[in-house]
Amino acid sequence: MYSKTTKFMKARTFLIGLFGFFILLSCREEPPVFPEETQEGLGVFACLINGELVTQEGRRWGWVGPGPFSVPGRPPVMKQDTCGRFVLVAHMAFDHTFHFFISQPQMGQNVIDSVFFWHGNRNDMYVARNVSSIHFTRFDSIASGTFAFDADGYDRHTRERIPNRKIEVRRGRFDVWIKQTLQ
Repeated sequence: MYSKTTKFMKARTFLIGLFGFFILLSCREEPPVFPEETQEGLGVFACLINGELVTQEGRRWGWVGPGPFSVPGRPPVMKQDTCGRFVLVAHMAFDHTFHFFISQPQMGQNVIDSVFFWHGNRNDMYVARNVSSIHFTRFDSIASGTFAFDADGYDRHTRERIPNRKIEVRRGRFDVWIKQTLQ
């Protein structure tokens, strides 16, 4: 039979452990908030890939690997290539990269010529052609707007389509400076 002191010590140890557990839970980093649409050249790039938030800062919650990762990416930028197309480039964490190619962009709704999404160091990439939408809310020295597309998976080396490999990109938004030349 336990004495009152032993029961008290066990109860106190349990409560201290429970309190410590709740403190650890409260120290977790909160998931990033979907950024607001802006038109100020703030370097914003974010979208939902298969329902999971991906931001330019490289934050992914549940989409790549177990648990949250936060590794900074390079700021997104829009440039004009030698063919006169505009290229929106967003480098993400884990070497993930988006390239959007848009011919003759203008304010309002546009068709994206092609989108390439390189999926880190994996052997696959995703491509969408002439079926994507991009809507410019500002297009002068700053490019701002929204986008959405579905892309098919391709082998990065053979360029052959991978059956049943697709991604859905929704609620995309960007707010970037336009550079004068493609470097």
